[in-house]
Amino acid sequence: MSDLIRKDICEGVAFNSIVDTRFKKSRISATLVAPLNKKTAAANALLSYVLTRSCRKYPDFTALSRKLDELYGAALYPSVRRQGDLQLISFSAAGLDDRYSLNGESVSSELADLLCSIIFDPALTDGKFNTEDLEQERRQLIDAIDADFNDKRIYAINRCIECMCRNEPFSIGRFGSREDVSKLTQDDVYYAWQQLLENSRTELAMLGSADPQNAYDRFKTYFENKPRRMTASTVIIDKPEEVKHITETEEISQSKLVMGFRTACPDTKEKYVTSSLMSAILGGTPTSKLFVNVREKQSLCYYCASSVDNAKGIMLIDSGVETKNIEKTEDAVLEQIRLLKNGCITDEELSAAKLALKNAYISSLDSLAALQSFYINGILCNLPMAPLEAASIVENITKEQVTELAKQIQPDTVFSLIGN
Repeated sequence: MSDLIRKDICEGVAFNSIVDTRFKKSRISATLVAPLNKKTAAANALLSYVLTRSCRKYPDFTALSRKLDELYGAALYPSVRRQGDLQLISFSAAGLDDRYSLNGESVSSELADLLCSIIFDPALTDGKFNTEDLEQERRQLIDAIDADFNDKRIYAINRCIECMCRNEPFSIGRFGSREDVSKLTQDDVYYAWQQLLENSRTELAMLGSADPQNAYDRFKTYFENKPRRMTASTVIIDKPEEVKHITETEEISQSKLVMGFRTACPDTKEKYVTSSLMSAILGGTPTSKLFVNVREKQSLCYYCASSVDNAKGIMLIDSGVETKNIEKTEDAVLEQIRLLKNGCITDEELSAAKLALKNAYISSLDSLAALQSFYINGILCNLPMAPLEAASIVENITKEQVTELAKQIQPDTVFSLIGN
């Protein structure tokens, strides 16, 4: 596998390629990056799914599906993610690698053309998207939002983020709100499309063994001379003014406790990887501090896990508890963080966390979709690196580096969802 090769097409548009001969498929993607904004989040999310149903050249879902079948069963994948205070709207196409085509045709070129047609030349009638497509995708998007609401672990995590970052774009969900999706009009979606084309930073990517030049040439035809000047950045708060405690009550059998912390936003590759390792030591493995001490030894919770968002500088610890144990669990979690800050890390905790994190990085090599996500995340953090490079960094991290980073952990918000 070769290293990342990056070329600028114009201001705000870059083409990234990774040649990897292990796969029989190639994956091509266009990620449009926009500021997270309550006024546009829902429209951007709905737009991403509507666009992948058709384009002017293939004006309905049936015609588009037939074209994908002709391209050896290729597939389109829209996705919407949140990274820091940014909303990532991605369009990906996966298809047979060029070297396996029967007649020597370039599948990657056709898929790049198809992606550009979907983004730049949708099937419009009098400036409006197909009503049936829009309504169907609206229903599915609302179902996805409802699914997150009904999963009380996800709901509690999202509510903690909303309360913790209530005056920051990060508080906005990747899909926007259910209410906003329900209210969207044809004009709203059309306006969102125009704004994304004009203003969104765009990261293009080609992964696989095909010659990336074919995809680059196609993308350049559509994107050159269309500079984007998105100036949004992520707000980083190093230390909160006070610790907020929020409690909600619902008819659930297992209460949820989510604790939000502000932590350092890594500015080097070593700190980026160290931050992830710190989270793994705290609550990412069966030998982690939270699992062994809070769950197993003290029997205070059913689960207790740590996660870190390096783009935002936020760490979350979430657990399922009995209501009577909420305060005890909170105290026990804070005690484990105190120990971490004081350098109380056993060799077993460190080695197990390193092994888990290295395996996570290396396993991303097994999937083109995972590779795409890994590289784009690094690029948007201005810290692009290969999975094997990240795994190598893990191996050399010391307890002292973890401890130094842990000292910057500051409690911000404690959210409790209590069962009746």
